[in-house]
Amino acid sequence: MEAITNTVMTWVKDNCMKDKADMELTPTTSFFATNILDSMDFLNLVEFVQEQYDVEIDEDDMSPDNFKNATTVAELIVELKENA
Repeated sequence: MEAITNTVMTWVKDNCMKDKADMELTPTTSFFATNILDSMDFLNLVEFVQEQYDVEIDEDDMSPDNFKNATTVAELIVELKENA
């Protein structure tokens, strides 16, 4: 799961934090409380996860709890892969 977490963090850094270069991103940094993700970034992250990990994220999975931080995203991916 650590590799998935790191991949998610890299994607977020490269795509959502260009204007926040001085902000530290950890596996548990809240994407929403720190305004790292806006609504478009969120949708782009969902699309990235689906393509990168060949999983389908339905509306029920698109909850803030599942996309709170890199760790929760990785947990969702693992769960979706196990239940596929």
